[in-house]
Amino acid sequence: MAVLPWIPDTGEDEDHPGLPHLPGIAAACVIPDETALAALVRLRAPTSLAPARATAEQLLRSPRTAAADSTPPAHPLHAPGAAGPVRAAGPHGGDLPCGGGRESSAGVSEARRGLDELPAAWREALAAARAARADARLDPIAEWTAIGPYRLLATLPPAAPDASVRPLLERTHTELARTAETFLDCAGQASRTAQILGIHRQTLYYRLSRVRQLTGLDLDAGDDRLLLHMALKAARLR
Repeated sequence: MAVLPWIPDTGEDEDHPGLPHLPGIAAACVIPDETALAALVRLRAPTSLAPARATAEQLLRSPRTAAADSTPPAHPLHAPGAAGPVRAAGPHGGDLPCGGGRESSAGVSEARRGLDELPAAWREALAAARAARADARLDPIAEWTAIGPYRLLATLPPAAPDASVRPLLERTHTELARTAETFLDCAGQASRTAQILGIHRQTLYYRLSRVRQLTGLDLDAGDDRLLLHMALKAARLR
């Protein structure tokens, strides 16, 4: 399991940060490069991740995650469910307002047996935690099997956004980015997209035409739609 972020208390020895002592945790350590907590949780059965989720719920209430929540982000985020647009900071200072993000999250890997499987388990847990932190539509405790395209995107090395999509990620086009991502999440269903966004279908069509103008991508072409969709998800994850 991974918890993001995990921040030592003020004045705490950084070489020996306080680690949680919970019944289900077999071992834990801090990963400084990721500002994350890595924890091994005992399972009663390999088919049930309930103990890991219960432990994650307790860890997310820790002061070491609350410390991050109390720090104002570079770009103000509305809490999930709050009135107004929900925004997550995108690359190059832009915003991605589709679904927003959160400050603290946890990720749970698939069940594993044996120490030789620890690297794979950690990669899954960290990817799930990053996805849950980037996209508030996911549960704050995300399982590797439930994060969809982020399973692929989290394994890729960091890269600048594709040149065609970069204009859409600018702050002035946050509503267009939100519209494009929602439209693609809805598999191109205009009526469903308009309902989710709370706009008229003609407004939706106008926004999509602006997306085409900005990106040069054809939203009727499968390859272009895939490029745009993955670029928006990758920007959110970063």
